[in-house]
Amino acid sequence: MESTNNNSNIIICPDCDLLLTEQKPALGYSISCPRCGKRLRKRKKDSVRRTFVLSITGLLMYLPAVLLPLMTFESLGFSDSATVIESIVNFYHNGYHFVSLMVFLSALIFPLLLLVMIFVLSFNLHRHHYPAYLRTLFKYYIHLEDWAMLEVYLLGVLITVIKMVDSSEIVYHAGLFCFTSLVVISIAISTTIDKQYFWQLIEDKGVLKNSPPTPMAVDFTSKLTTGLQHKLIICHTCEKIVAAHSAGKSCPRCATKIHSRLPGAIGKTSALILTSILFILPANLLPIMKVDFLGVTDESTILDGIIYFFQHGSFFIGFIIFTASILVPVFKIIGLSILLFSTRPCAARFLRKKTIMYRWIAFIGRWSMLDIFVIALLVALVDFGFFTSVHVASAATYFCLVVTTTMFAAITFDPRIMWDDCTQSQSKSILKKHSP
Repeated sequence: MESTNNNSNIIICPDCDLLLTEQKPALGYSISCPRCGKRLRKRKKDSVRRTFVLSITGLLMYLPAVLLPLMTFESLGFSDSATVIESIVNFYHNGYHFVSLMVFLSALIFPLLLLVMIFVLSFNLHRHHYPAYLRTLFKYYIHLEDWAMLEVYLLGVLITVIKMVDSSEIVYHAGLFCFTSLVVISIAISTTIDKQYFWQLIEDKGVLKNSPPTPMAVDFTSKLTTGLQHKLIICHTCEKIVAAHSAGKSCPRCATKIHSRLPGAIGKTSALILTSILFILPANLLPIMKVDFLGVTDESTILDGIIYFFQHGSFFIGFIIFTASILVPVFKIIGLSILLFSTRPCAARFLRKKTIMYRWIAFIGRWSMLDIFVIALLVALVDFGFFTSVHVASAATYFCLVVTTTMFAAITFDPRIMWDDCTQSQSKSILKKHSP
């Protein structure tokens, strides 16, 4: 038997609840859960300093990236340019307030908030200063990560260029290069930051430096050991391990309310999936964009836009839009439905594959905003008066609602509930096998 009196040398997988002894990997290497494949730890070299430097660079790039013109379209003597902000304002002026809000938050506000929060956090950690508000900053940083979509917007810029390159002359401006740099910096921050190390610093030297460890004893002699079996709970935000009697209380490290499983996961996810099903039909059947050419209006659906790229030989771009705008939302709805309906009874054979599918669903949801970003750019860039102009249409609102509801559905679902019944069944079989 191996036991421990505190939580310093054990970890719990946040996706399947498997309890393991903690092993610190070498720099640049990671360790994964042997049961569901979730990456549990990855050590990164000089994470605080690198994150601090990248956050400063990102903040310096932010204003020119969103204020300077990205590019100019010129056609038959007409020309128009656009900034990131102008592409959002046009949605609002056309009366599509929810779409405007979604693009405003995902392309402007959330990326800025993330840069500010990670700058303040890394700056304080770099100076060995640990004020109590750091845990709140880091908690909200983690919750907002998936909602900042700079890289999706940049892909939208690329698709817009490919769509218009045959009919317009395109002039690229400094704003596009600043925006591209901002995207690269944001991706670099996400790969440089060592979240577990950051939380460790906040806990050991900040908000919890004088608090005693939670007493617990863990037996690793059984073949199947989970946190729930040993009355241990992992915080869903910062992954701190606490005793089960702390359920319903605030996490001592990040102040998030702790639950053994996300409350109402099945009911909330089911409701959100049903809502997204109601929205996905008008999102795909109604026109999402209108083009006025010499007074004649031509409306197009999402599928019409995909067909356009295939007909003009841009098969790769057509496939990207087809994947992001049609396959991804449908895959999320079907995938989450499978996870919900197969939670009980236990089907241990497919649990690992279903958990991997859940992680993919959570990761790819944001890329469905691609079509909305393309339309935002076209509306701003193609406004040549009576000659030709592009306008947003009714399906855009429904499509944004599909993206939002499916993303929330993935957030509210708890993959550990799929493992609970199987864990209990396997534990009973182990006990029967070893009973006299």
